[in-house]
Amino acid sequence: MDQPKAKKPKPIPLTMVICDAVIDDKKTGKKSLIGLFNNISSGKMPCVHPRLNVFITMTEGYGNYDGVLRCVPSESGKQVMEMKGPLVFRDPHQVVELDFEINNIRFDQYGEYRFEFLCGGELLISRKFKVSQIAKKEETPKNEGGTL
Repeated sequence: MDQPKAKKPKPIPLTMVICDAVIDDKKTGKKSLIGLFNNISSGKMPCVHPRLNVFITMTEGYGNYDGVLRCVPSESGKQVMEMKGPLVFRDPHQVVELDFEINNIRFDQYGEYRFEFLCGGELLISRKFKVSQIAKKEETPKNEGGTL
């Protein structure tokens, strides 16, 4: 008789951080997250933020998975952006690090947004951030720090 297939383990997210840049030290293999933030300010809408990174770490997966990072306004859920790609876990003890560099992301309204990471179509982790209005004199969006 055929034995039933074992269910593939669901990866467990460890971190999800929004930052300006991720630096990968080639000698040590360590990552440095630069300019962590949870708020983007702009004097006008729509605004285009030139660059940000979403850094995610996961563990306890095994095998191949389809990963999706998307950004949605919390209120409407209308998708702002999406990035897809394969994930490979060699063993369940491995910690997989994902660095999504997002260039020229456009926000059409002020308010709360979420980055969501899905694996195999299932939401694993979500991170809220805010796009807020500032005085009109400032031309380009800027990141504002805060307590994470």
